[in-house]
Amino acid sequence: MLSTHYTPKEVAARFRCKVEKILAWIASRELIAIQAGSNQNGGKPRWLISPEALEDFERARTTVPAPKPVPRRRRNPAPVKSYF
Repeated sequence: MLSTHYTPKEVAARFRCKVEKILAWIASRELIAIQAGSNQNGGKPRWLISPEALEDFERARTTVPAPKPVPRRRRNPAPVKSYF
């Protein structure tokens, strides 16, 4: 099964950020990518990001909205006795 991989430029366009940010996520190992360059020991690396790695990254960075607070009921004031 041949799956398509994304380049850092395509991922940056998807997240509306700079390519440098994507490369920083790859360097910090937040975003898993493979180096597909022919020269692994030198030169400019060519990173490819699998769709599964992108889904894992999105799932890890997704926040869950806070639940709505339950409205607190007011306590009934103590009954006032009428003496008149």
